[in-house]
Amino acid sequence: MGPRMIANVNSPVTRNDGQTTTAPGGLLGPISALAREKKTWSPALLAGVLWRALTNIGTLQEVVQLLKLQPFAEAARFSPRFAFKYLTNDYLVRGFTMTERVCCFVHHYRRLHEVLPDRLLRQALRGDVTLHEIPDCENRFTLSMGYSRAYDKEGELSLNLHVDGQIVFLLSFTIVPGWVVKSEAAEILLITRIQGMKGTSRQIHLATKVLHEVGPGALLLAALQGIAMVFGIGELAAVSATRQSSYNKELAATFQTAYDDFFAELGIPRCPAGFFFSPVPVEDKPLACIKQGHKLRTREKRTFKQQIQLACAGFFEEFAPVSSHELEPAGPGDCQQPVPLT
Repeated sequence: MGPRMIANVNSPVTRNDGQTTTAPGGLLGPISALAREKKTWSPALLAGVLWRALTNIGTLQEVVQLLKLQPFAEAARFSPRFAFKYLTNDYLVRGFTMTERVCCFVHHYRRLHEVLPDRLLRQALRGDVTLHEIPDCENRFTLSMGYSRAYDKEGELSLNLHVDGQIVFLLSFTIVPGWVVKSEAAEILLITRIQGMKGTSRQIHLATKVLHEVGPGALLLAALQGIAMVFGIGELAAVSATRQSSYNKELAATFQTAYDDFFAELGIPRCPAGFFFSPVPVEDKPLACIKQGHKLRTREKRTFKQQIQLACAGFFEEFAPVSSHELEPAGPGDCQQPVPLT
């Protein structure tokens, strides 16, 4: 990326509504830093991101205000991509508009800042926070939460299952306004990535066997419901296979199994917009639907998942009491009125 484009960041540009304005100064530092990250940001990619920033300045003013908060200012300095990833294609969900992307990003971090103390928020943005360690005589099973790094456009935070210190499975999520997924809820936990780590099938099998036959995906979903309790969120949504950010037709069957089949097996219905919706806590199938001979094991699994949910919620209670207030239904106006964006 040539210095000329960076030098002109504060020069007048024309907005979608025809008015002339200047690029937010709060984004100048991260833009300059991005230009120096040649390994991850090609000139063409940076030019596209910069163009979308300049042509959507009105909406990005909310991002600028967010980046003035110290934990996020530090995150942008540590990782310049942090301030711009919502401008990349297929951020969070395939098909989201620019307005929806920005609103998701701003809403998520505003809520984190409201609920979590700066010390805990900084730790989550720079590393992993251990939420719960599951005791076992021979192996160490740990649940942690932290900023999604390697695939940060597929979700802002990740819940991770560690086996003997190694991450073997993760679930990525973002706190978003309900309207972006066509929900009447004020806000919702949006699951956008569920994946086992390459080369860890042995550890995943071990964890499932030891942890009451509860698969890693179901285990992390239980942990996520504990987080929902902390934030006072009563609904979650999950992306379907074809709307997942990294969906690939050549791997359609794999995505189908990981997303659609997983949520369908849990009895979570899919809506026409391409999301699976569930209240929190997720409703279990009636025991009457469980085959004879499996009911005792089913009860044990449900008890274990409830313990995980409460343990993860309990971790945050030390820092921020669980919210009990009821949120009013939110609409697009909660993140500025959506306007056509490029």
